[in-house]
Amino acid sequence: MPLGLPRLAAEMSNLTIRKIGAARPVAGKTVRLWDDDPRGFGVYLKPSGGKAFFVQYRSPVTQKKRRYTICQYGTLTLDQARTEARKILARVAKGEDPLDNRERSREAARIAVNVADFCDQYHSDAVQGLVRYRGKPKKPYTLEVDRGRIDRHIKPTLGKLLVRDVTARDIERAYHAVRRGETAVDEKTGPRGRAIVTGGAGTAGRMVTLLGSIFSYAIKTGIRLDNPAARFELPPDGKRDRYLLPDEYRRLGAALDGMENSGANAIAIRAIRALALTGCRRGEIYKLLKSEIDPHGSCLRLSDTKTGQQVRPIGGPALDILTLPPFDEGSNFTFPATRGDGHLTDAKVFRRTCKEAALEGVSLHTLRHSFASVALELEYSEMTIASLLGHRQHSVTARYAHHVDRALVAAADRVSAMIASRMAGRETDSADVVLLRATQDA
Repeated sequence: MPLGLPRLAAEMSNLTIRKIGAARPVAGKTVRLWDDDPRGFGVYLKPSGGKAFFVQYRSPVTQKKRRYTICQYGTLTLDQARTEARKILARVAKGEDPLDNRERSREAARIAVNVADFCDQYHSDAVQGLVRYRGKPKKPYTLEVDRGRIDRHIKPTLGKLLVRDVTARDIERAYHAVRRGETAVDEKTGPRGRAIVTGGAGTAGRMVTLLGSIFSYAIKTGIRLDNPAARFELPPDGKRDRYLLPDEYRRLGAALDGMENSGANAIAIRAIRALALTGCRRGEIYKLLKSEIDPHGSCLRLSDTKTGQQVRPIGGPALDILTLPPFDEGSNFTFPATRGDGHLTDAKVFRRTCKEAALEGVSLHTLRHSFASVALELEYSEMTIASLLGHRQHSVTARYAHHVDRALVAAADRVSAMIASRMAGRETDSADVVLLRATQDA
C-alpha cells in the first residue's frame, strides 16, 4: 500500500496482466492500479487509454509525494518493471531523489547541444515566426540567407562545439577562417544551379552578426547566460565606405552600354541602371511590382522593404527607366526572371560589367552607397538622404505619410540626374537644378 494509504483486502493482491488488461479508462480521471510488492509500484491508465508503469515514493529531501514514470506499458514486462521499481526505491532509501536526478540529467542533455544542432533549431523556430527581428518575424529571403550562412560558414567552423562552451576567442577564430576563405566552395546545386561561396571580411562579419542573434536565442532558451558574439569586436572591413567616383560612374555607364550592345541580359542591365538611379536595395528593385511604380507621384509605393511598407521618392531619370515598355506584359514584376514566373535574381551581368569597367571591390550595394555619396556631395542633409534611401523613420508622421514631400522629389530628381549625367560621361553642372515634372503640379 503506497505511503500508508488504506486499501480494501480485495485490493491487497499483486498486479497481474489480467487485471491491467481488464482496466478501462475513465473520462477526465487517471486510474491507478497499485501493487503490494513493492509498495508504491503500479500502473496508471490515462483517460486516453495510455498506460505506464510508475513508482510512488516520498522524497527524502522535501518529504513530498513524487511519482516516477518507469516506462510506457508494454516496453517492459510486469516483472521487469517491478525490478526497476525496487531499484528506484532502494535509491530513495539511500537518501536520493531519483526524479530530481532524472530532471537534472535531462537538463544537462538539453544544454549539451552543439552549435550545428542548435543552429538547425534556431532556423526551424525562425521559420515558425518564433525568432523576431525588429519585432517582426524574419522574412523568407532573410531566412534563406541565414540558412546559407549556417550551412556554409557556421557549421564548418563552430558546428562541433557545444553552445554552452563557445567563447569569444572561438568566434574570432571562425571569423578569420571565413575571412581567409577557408570555407569557400564552388559546387553544382542542380542541373542549372551553382553555388559559389567565397569568404572575405564582409562575409565573415555578417556571419558574426548572425551568430549574435543565434546566441541571443540561446540565452532566451536558457542554454547560455551570455552572448560570446557580443564580446567579439568586429574589425572594420572598409567595404561600407566604397562608393563610385565620377570617372567610375562613366566607366560603369560605358560598360553597361557595351554589354547591352553585345546582347547581354537586357532585364539585368535595366535593373542595374534602376539601382544606380534610385539608391534602392537590390531586393527592392529585383522584386519591384509594376503596381508599385507611381509616375504621377514620382515615387515607389513599396509594399515590403527591410523596414516595412514605404513610399520612396524617385527622380525623373529613374522614372524614365522604370516606365519603359515592360519586358513581359503577363508578369507582375518590372524585372521578371528569364525562366519561370518569378523575378530577376541573377547578379552575373553586374559582375561582368564591373570586370569590363575595371571596377574593384564594387557590389550592387555599392550603388546604394554611391547614391548617398552624390546626395551628400550636393549638400543634402542626413535626414533628407535617409528619406531618399528609405532608412527607418521613427516619427509618428513618417508612419502615416502616404504622399512624398515635394522637396524630397526635387532632391531625388537632382541626385538621379547627376548620376545619369556621370554615367553618360557628361560631368557638367546641368544636374544642379532639375525642374519637376508637370505631373507634380497636376
